Amino acid sequence: MQARRGVSRTGVGVWLTVCSGLAFASTGPLAKSVLVEGWSPGAVMAVRLTGGAVIMLGLALLADPTGLRACVQHLRTVVAFGVIAILGVQATFLLSLPYLQVGVTLMIQFLAPIVVIGWNWAVRGHKPSHLTMLGAALALGGAALVIDVFGAGGLNLLGIGWAALSMLCNAAFFLLSERTSDRLSPVALLGSGLTVAAMAAWLAGVAGVLPLVFGGGTATLAAQHIPAAVSLALLVLLSTVVAYLSSVAGAARLGSTLMSLVLLSEVLFAVVLAWLLLGESIRPVQLAGGVLVVAGIALARGSAGRRAAERVPDAAAPVLT
Repeated sequence: MQARRGVSRTGVGVWLTVCSGLAFASTGPLAKSVLVEGWSPGAVMAVRLTGGAVIMLGLALLADPTGLRACVQHLRTVVAFGVIAILGVQATFLLSLPYLQVGVTLMIQFLAPIVVIGWNWAVRGHKPSHLTMLGAALALGGAALVIDVFGAGGLNLLGIGWAALSMLCNAAFFLLSERTSDRLSPVALLGSGLTVAAMAAWLAGVAGVLPLVFGGGTATLAAQHIPAAVSLALLVLLSTVVAYLSSVAGAARLGSTLMSLVLLSEVLFAVVLAWLLLGESIRPVQLAGGVLVVAGIALARGSAGRRAAERVPDAAAPVLT
């Protein structure tokens, strides 16, 4: 019974993380729909994080007010989560784009699973299985094909530096999500973390690091003109609230290593959504890469499932939602 419960917990975690990957993948099309109308990346990020913080704080006050108060006792962790794991990933990604093609930046950012696996092995003594390593290699190779990183142009050292920082911040997101889920519920962690991230985003905008330019009131999505407020609302609700909540809840069930691999599904979803919403074409090499991503995740998932079945915990772990 306990073994089946462990496998079921892993399965739920996988589906939560896949849901998170799909929600995160919507960020590109939704953000681009307002960026082309004159909005600056800093303004889009500040609005996105502020809206997400307001909603998550409201949910935390309703669902877990005790947990939200407990965030004060873990203030350093919450600040690190907000500044590094949330704002850091988004800001460094944006800062790399003037110097690198999007595909190159994404591929560097999605090297985060290697950092997570290395950290868990070197610091925590959690040696990955051979299937996990093989799954990681397949999924990363598939992600490279999906993003078409090999067709990118020249590289810039400053851009590589920003992308590398984004990759490290992304790894911190996986590790901090797993760690804090033992002490804080996802809704409390995200309510406080997004608030910190939003405040830092506005400070960065006022300081001129990420200029705040608010563009027109319309957006273009799926060849249709819609109010910019609709795109921004979807960016807040889907790409932020749903994405972060399901990812942190998934981390509580999967652990940082498997979660970071499953979240590579985001690159596959991003290409499909760009095709559906922005009319961007999908090439055969990208389809082949998608197959490799799915195969790699399946291998890593199978390895984690077998390990969960072999473990007999002393007591059932609490389920966080």
